[in-house]
Amino acid sequence: MLVADRSFELANVTVADVGDAARSGFLVKIVNRAETFLFGFKNADAKNEFLLLISHAKAGVFADLSGPPPPMPMPLMPVHSEREDDDGAVSSDQRKRMDEYIDTLDIHIARREFDAATSLVLQLKQQAGATAGLRDVRQAADSHTADLARLILADLLIPCSSRKQVTQNVGLLHRLGWDKEAKGAFLAARSATIKNRTRQLKLEGNTQLYIRELAIVYFRLIRNTCEWYSELFADPTMISALIAWVRQEMAGYAVIFRRHVFHEMQRFQVIASCLNHTLAEVDILGHAGLDLKFMLDQEFFPDLTSCIRSYESRCLALLTKVASEDSLQVASKVSTENYPSAAAIFGPHIPIVSTVSRLDESLTEFGNELQFIVRDSLYSQVVASVLAVIEGVLKQFLTILRKRESGYTRELALLVSTQAVISWVIPRAAAHLDRIFGRTVSDIHNLEQRLEAFPLSLQDVFCQKHSVAISKMTFDFVTADFVIDSTVTDAMQPSPQMEQLLGQLGVVARDLDQWPSLSKRSILSSLIDCLFVQMIDHRNWENNGSKRMFSHYGVHQLVLDIHFLLRVCGSLVSKSTNNMANRVCEKALRSYFAANANKGREMMNKSWYDARVLTTMHRLGFSFPDFGNGFEHRSQQSFDTGARESPEPS
Repeated sequence: MLVADRSFELANVTVADVGDAARSGFLVKIVNRAETFLFGFKNADAKNEFLLLISHAKAGVFADLSGPPPPMPMPLMPVHSEREDDDGAVSSDQRKRMDEYIDTLDIHIARREFDAATSLVLQLKQQAGATAGLRDVRQAADSHTADLARLILADLLIPCSSRKQVTQNVGLLHRLGWDKEAKGAFLAARSATIKNRTRQLKLEGNTQLYIRELAIVYFRLIRNTCEWYSELFADPTMISALIAWVRQEMAGYAVIFRRHVFHEMQRFQVIASCLNHTLAEVDILGHAGLDLKFMLDQEFFPDLTSCIRSYESRCLALLTKVASEDSLQVASKVSTENYPSAAAIFGPHIPIVSTVSRLDESLTEFGNELQFIVRDSLYSQVVASVLAVIEGVLKQFLTILRKRESGYTRELALLVSTQAVISWVIPRAAAHLDRIFGRTVSDIHNLEQRLEAFPLSLQDVFCQKHSVAISKMTFDFVTADFVIDSTVTDAMQPSPQMEQLLGQLGVVARDLDQWPSLSKRSILSSLIDCLFVQMIDHRNWENNGSKRMFSHYGVHQLVLDIHFLLRVCGSLVSKSTNNMANRVCEKALRSYFAANANKGREMMNKSWYDARVLTTMHRLGFSFPDFGNGFEHRSQQSFDTGARESPEPS
């Protein structure tokens, strides 16, 4: 009893006849992928029988490569057993000769003597076709032709066959009329050859070397295949099959390239090196008359854009982390030389926080990496990624300003850094990309103009945020009590809460003195404006659904506080702020008169308010910083002058 030690898939097995010489011992070589076995037989007949069985079996395995298979040869009955004489009887000698031809043909096929078998089957078909009454012989010849063609196709499908062997097999199939099947089998065998050679390559941790060897294998075998194809298949109608095959193999190369280069997130320098190795081999094909660069661009363009977007995402993630951990203290000062717009704002040097410094470094590294793979087709994606990185950092600054409590000094540093991004980082990035693309990258240059209003937006956020904070810890109009039952006298003064509010404005003013590039007057004016925006908000004039009430003393105290604030701030008070102050005073007076129409208590005039304000300003004059028309180290006469020139509520 025989027991099988191992079994192989027939489609992956290649069987070759070693020869019938006495020294070879009637051997057959069987190749299964990377394994090779030698089997010996007692005699040549046993070996030929084995080869015939393998050939018949493989003919069935590869039947789908050439469409619907022809019918398998039917067992030949003696030719003389059934005769169909159309025009008359066939001589017994002629019939005998035909039987001998068929027997000889079987022997040639069994021995894999394809050349002799092809000649004989063609001769048999010619004679059977020329002689009437040999329909059964014609059927036998057709069946043997299909059988022979399948065996030759199976031989042609063996990968890594020599050019001589391939040429012989294609020639035999052409003689048999199987050109279409020969074309399919030839291209399938060449694909298998490329796969086998590719499997022999070793990665060994060096991606660039592996891709270089892979490109050599793929594109040189493609070139050889094209040369062979033009010699083997002269029919111009078959060129389309070759082009489709080349595109298929290019796609296969792109899959391997993508897996080892793009999916592994290699640096742009490594990607560029691998692309250069590929282009070098493609250029060799171009010299041979086959230009595949357009196919290469089509295959790799989506991957290159995806790689740039991935780099953009990594940059944004890094910069987001840096911004969240930034202490907002000045990390360094950079020169504004060669950047006139920045020099006009900052002077010779720009103080920047660490996030701005890291942004500049990231954009420089981005450009240095891009120069390896830069091409015009990637222009839009490069510009979009650079814009996304810059705008992402500016959005982080806006988020930090809104949500983090860092103090006046550090948040003012953030405002300065925002201006530095627009006036210094963007021009540097634009100049770098100009050098890389060899032309003006107008989209980045225009970004400076498009974002020039962004620092003012952050300044507004700063003022809105701190106006609320200042009012809550000093003069909180929302919770203030204006129904105090007290008497209005000449000794009345602005409330301590209003003095504290002005003190906080003084702190902001002193901090602004450290940042000459910021508009001190504009920021202080916006802060004051935001204070009155809160006061005029209709929600602050209601208390549990009822209107806010004011006593005689309370309404005078509110008007006096507002009058004091406007006189101290002087020219910092804008026209719109003065109008809002008038509206606040008017609403308070209307509320008082609506509730106290019949009491007839005396209301103080403008001179009374002026006197109270001047007295307080004289008392606190040396405690305030220099803002507005100037307030520090002023005499009583200066206060009088300032009072006459300052805006006031009517």
